[in-house]
Amino acid sequence: MKRKSLKNKITALFKQGLSPLQLSESIIVSGLFSIIPILGVSTFLLTFLSIKRKLNLPIMIAISYLMWPIQVLLIIPFIRVGEFIFSVPSSHHTVEEIINSFQNSFLQTLSQLSFEILCGLGGWLCTAVPISIGIYFISLLFFRKTKG
Repeated sequence: MKRKSLKNKITALFKQGLSPLQLSESIIVSGLFSIIPILGVSTFLLTFLSIKRKLNLPIMIAISYLMWPIQVLLIIPFIRVGEFIFSVPSSHHTVEEIINSFQNSFLQTLSQLSFEILCGLGGWLCTAVPISIGIYFISLLFFRKTKG
């Protein structure tokens, strides 16, 4: 009985009176912006978007932290997709080089790796729409069923 009560309290915390649509939007927005191929900007973007769209910031930040390893793993694939889209030769940067560069100097990295970041953003944008549509419908169905 205590287990069910704890589950209900946790569920209520994350729902915060939101409709299934708003909860789905919170999850989709946080999932997509958490994997953007620029390290260190997702929290600012999520905070801005949650205020602007009246979404659930605690769940968005929690998802963002959970998605950090996926963000790191997807940096190079997003760059490769962008390089393919823009028909440019492949860069040979590793994830470790990119992370170290961002940790040393965010702005310097943006200027030094601007082309690679642009390719990564292009790859991210080309994959964001189909992923978001799929996640939207799946999460909306899930939250409509759990609402009752």
